[in-house]
Amino acid sequence: MQRRHLLSSAFAAAVSVAGVTQASTIDQFEGKTRPIDTMNRVKGWQPGAVEPIEIKGRSIGTGRPKLIAPTTAKTPDDLVATVKRFAAMKTLDMIEVRIDYLGRLEPKQYADVTRRAYEAAGDKIVLVTLRNGTDGGPFIAEDDYYGEVYEAVLTEGRTDIVDIELFRDAAMVRRLVDTAHKKGVKVIISDHEFKFTPDEGELIRRLLLEEEAGADILKLAVMAASPEDALTVMNATAKVRHYYSNRPMLTMAMGKWGVLTRITGEGFGSDLTFASVGGKASAPGQIPAEDCLNVLEVLHKAMNPQ
Repeated sequence: MQRRHLLSSAFAAAVSVAGVTQASTIDQFEGKTRPIDTMNRVKGWQPGAVEPIEIKGRSIGTGRPKLIAPTTAKTPDDLVATVKRFAAMKTLDMIEVRIDYLGRLEPKQYADVTRRAYEAAGDKIVLVTLRNGTDGGPFIAEDDYYGEVYEAVLTEGRTDIVDIELFRDAAMVRRLVDTAHKKGVKVIISDHEFKFTPDEGELIRRLLLEEEAGADILKLAVMAASPEDALTVMNATAKVRHYYSNRPMLTMAMGKWGVLTRITGEGFGSDLTFASVGGKASAPGQIPAEDCLNVLEVLHKAMNPQ
């Protein structure tokens, strides 16, 4: 070890005398060494970059995670009223219009509701979601019906973003993604596990499958049974950001142990987070919007001192 230190010191001194900038140095951390690229900026050495998405004057992928509040109204009129109330809240950046809470309607009825909701949302980003019963929704939406609903929303309704589930008929998913992009609508492709947290490699695989399917934003939500599960989600998110993808992400662990994943996204690579309004959450572990924003702002300022 002494000989290695002597050689490296001699090399550093020689380089300094020659006036040459070292391409990499060694950063000592708890007895482990990490190579740090200081000159070449070779891909993989530096923290991963994200290509932000700009919608309604907001940048998804820069700054603190943007705040989303979901609707849980069960009638069209109540949904529109909820959206109007959310639109007046300065804390929120995005409103998730959960049309599945309205029950099983005709596709055209959903499209009509989204037009009304979009108008009520003002300058807030609108995300339309039909969540299947297997992924946390109130009823089972078969592939054919699911596809018809989103076709109607995209062609006759109004939205900025749609959420499409990953594990659907692949041809249908691709068709909906293509339709959305032709209409200028961004796509979240999502996956949910309400009973457990898959291992890190599987989480990474699913996020990359979403990108391969054409997602503009990658989404993953799993249930955490321990602090280790939450760390698994954060590690997978950080690795996808650092090594594999420049797409914005929305990742979280649900439940008590997953709460920290909802507020630490700026450090690990999750660019959006859900919060509750009026105590009405669409998934376990959502933090009240005002509290969530305060914590996000504190962390953002601490990570980006002036």
